[in-house]
Amino acid sequence: MSVKERIGRAVPSLLVAMVGVALLRITIASEVYLQYVKEGLRVPLIIAGGLLLLLGVAGLVRQLTRRRTEPVLVFRRGEDGTAHWQLGADGDEHDHDHEHSPRVAWLLAVPAVLLLCFTPPALGAYTASRDGADATVQQAAYQDLPQQPAAADPATQSDSQSSSAVSPMSLTEFIGRSRDPKRSLAGRKVKLTGFVTPGAQQGEWYLNRLVVSCCAADARRLRILVHTKGPTPATESWVELTGTWMPAPDAPATAAPQLDLLEQHSVPQPRAPYRDLPPTES
Repeated sequence: MSVKERIGRAVPSLLVAMVGVALLRITIASEVYLQYVKEGLRVPLIIAGGLLLLLGVAGLVRQLTRRRTEPVLVFRRGEDGTAHWQLGADGDEHDHDHEHSPRVAWLLAVPAVLLLCFTPPALGAYTASRDGADATVQQAAYQDLPQQPAAADPATQSDSQSSSAVSPMSLTEFIGRSRDPKRSLAGRKVKLTGFVTPGAQQGEWYLNRLVVSCCAADARRLRILVHTKGPTPATESWVELTGTWMPAPDAPATAAPQLDLLEQHSVPQPRAPYRDLPPTES
């Protein structure tokens, strides 16, 4: 068997090993895996990557050392039915392997190279803008929000009193509280984090988070409608905002809750973009 043929046989094992290395790279050497799956799947991905790497290396070793185990004499039966021994087995094996060359194995090179060389962005505005992509927010018994500070002269009110009136929360909690009959959000300043998508009218835009049950393929949207008198932030940009809930009694039950914007500033994408956490925990 020629060197070229031997290398060709080793290609599938090499590609399997590359996929294993790629999985280990995005889980151990970095946190890129959070762009694809939820955080709890890190350990299974590490195990899968290690197994693929071992299988690939084992296949490479087997192919590269196969010559040592090939028989020197091969039993053959001629056309006339007589049996005889024939030296070498490379001729027949070459024909067989050539006919069944696993060219489809090269398809494994695409995800392996992408994972090794590129870091694609997390899902964003395109997914959040799809119809019917809303996540279900279950009713929950939320804890009471901190008491609002007593009214004071703005000239003497301290910064600590002003900041204590703001309640950081996740979009899940904000949406749930907006549908709470107790109206726990009434008159409250809240702080939220998410990425921006445009609204239908001027002075409106959406603050979004995407949540997953397993991986990015099942991503579902959480969003609120933000009303502002200022410019709309860039689409896909991540912002942290402070605002107050705007009740909308006539809006459909499935409509996005509304918020009156007080202030906003840009923030980097959270470490785990698919975990809906309050701003202080992202």
